[in-house]
Amino acid sequence: MSIASITVISAERHDRLRQFLKDLWDYRELFYTFLERDLKVRYKQTALGAVWVILQPLVATGAYVLIFGKIAKMPTDGLPYALFYFAATVPWSAFARELSGSAMSVEANAHLISKIYFPRVVVPFAVVTASLVDFLIGWVTLNIVAVWMGYWHWSILAITPLLLLIQWATGLGMGLVLAALNAQYRDVKHVVGFLVQIMMLATPVIYPLSRLPQWAQQIAFLNPMAIVVESYRSCFKGGQFNWYLLATSGLVALLYFIFGFWFFRKRENTLADIL
Repeated sequence: MSIASITVISAERHDRLRQFLKDLWDYRELFYTFLERDLKVRYKQTALGAVWVILQPLVATGAYVLIFGKIAKMPTDGLPYALFYFAATVPWSAFARELSGSAMSVEANAHLISKIYFPRVVVPFAVVTASLVDFLIGWVTLNIVAVWMGYWHWSILAITPLLLLIQWATGLGMGLVLAALNAQYRDVKHVVGFLVQIMMLATPVIYPLSRLPQWAQQIAFLNPMAIVVESYRSCFKGGQFNWYLLATSGLVALLYFIFGFWFFRKRENTLADIL
């Protein structure tokens, strides 16, 4: 009895990467379609529309000023309460939307993923990019508030691209992992809300970074959003940044993105079967 031989044809790693990059370019119009859809659907049939982008951090800022400022007397490192909390809620609100939206993106588009081929990573990429558009609206409002209160500093213009890149890489890296896991284990959708709440407590949104113990300040870069929030506040304190924490948080954000991208790619081919 002869044993039939089996031939396995497998592309080299660099060939697969080249094909993947080519697919991303070929499907760029699909990315724009997802992006446009996300921007339109987000505020469809709402009375205030994009005003919610500004209203949400403003309402949160008002609550923080009342509870943690007027009642708890939380220190603000010399900034007015309103500016201290608004400078944190604008980037944090955008990050929370990025993380939650990208985590749910694969499940929300299961009807497409299970029927046609396209690079699946396009879906969470579009969600996170759409959230950055919302952030820019809030960022402009933050600058207007800082000018009105007399605390505006030019350093915010110089540092924002770096902070935005750290925010994008962190949100997308974590979101890709959660999106892949949520496609297989639907329990993950219930975990995302808790994760956002825990991360908010670990991020100096309602308190200054200086209130943490010294050892905690030294490892704050493990949560890149902590450094992003603190850096926006530093813009209104004369632009005195902690470049060590900025550099290390940027590296950590990059590692989060690389791991998230790798994790998602490893499971990308099975998404259509398990959704």
